[in-house]
Amino acid sequence: MNRPSKYFFLLLIFLIPFYTGFDYTNVDSYAYDTITDMAGRTVLLKKSTSRIISTFKPASLCVFSLGLEKQLVGIDTSSRKDRLFQAVMPEVEKIVAVGSKSAGLNFETMTALKPDLVILYAQKDGSALAEKFKKMGIPAIIILPETFDSVKTSLDIIAAASHEPERAVRVTTAMDNLLSEIKKRTKTIPEHKKITGYFASPRGLFSTATGNMLQDEMFQMAGMINAAHHLNGYFQDISPEQFIKWNPDLVVLSQHMGRLPAKNLKNPAFKTMKAFQSRSIYRFPSNLAPWDFPSPLSALGVLWLGKTAYPSIFSDIQMDKTIDEFHKILFNKTFTEMRGKTDEKVF
Repeated sequence: MNRPSKYFFLLLIFLIPFYTGFDYTNVDSYAYDTITDMAGRTVLLKKSTSRIISTFKPASLCVFSLGLEKQLVGIDTSSRKDRLFQAVMPEVEKIVAVGSKSAGLNFETMTALKPDLVILYAQKDGSALAEKFKKMGIPAIIILPETFDSVKTSLDIIAAASHEPERAVRVTTAMDNLLSEIKKRTKTIPEHKKITGYFASPRGLFSTATGNMLQDEMFQMAGMINAAHHLNGYFQDISPEQFIKWNPDLVVLSQHMGRLPAKNLKNPAFKTMKAFQSRSIYRFPSNLAPWDFPSPLSALGVLWLGKTAYPSIFSDIQMDKTIDEFHKILFNKTFTEMRGKTDEKVF
């Protein structure tokens, strides 16, 4: 497996006239690598990367799964209180908070940390910030983990930008092995016997994942049909009437959905729906990092979906053991050691 070579190659540069804003007075003391990020930008990297800033949760999940958390000098605000991150590295709460994608990042705080690498998002002001960092001679990469392939690409790029590409191989191999085992089982399911699932996003019961999103891919890999597969874009709002018309066999709520939006499940109009009659209403499991989120842990989400939808096909899978082994590979601690729980049944 040699995925990093697609994104990472060495290039020694001593004079870089197009790199505006950079201090060239001591440029001869630097050697640079180059990398192409997921926005197609060529980024110049310092010869050593030991100070990393992660600006959003999927990036932080990638950093932790790669075992690079000790190099973090700045992190998005919400990640400091993330249960998984605290279990892996309790001192994560002491890492400097740099803001968030939704509320905005503190550029001055980030530059004051003197990072060797900043990991940014593709949406909102991510590209503009990357260019601001570039003018200051600070390498900034953009990642866009929205599918399993792009999650693996994100891992490759971060590991390569950290000059340790082999770290990504360990994680992507674990993902590939698990997903391959799932595919081997679900490919035997005839199309007319596939279960239809509905994913309710963090925004509420009537907000769902389209055919362009990771959750749709997760349903497909688990041998299921996403009721909203034909929709496009990001999370789309639907009406209660549409929800009833789709009449899914299985309803899955995002782990991030609040308790108040979930109260819509009590609507008497839903009693005749298949998922409600069979009491097949679940919340994505894990009280640590959610498995319905773009990260390596999404592979476990696919396994859980498959086993939930088709228990007989996955009857020999020991979920507790598999979950522990997967977390051990990614975080050097088992799910059990981190006091993880998988309470997923809603009613």
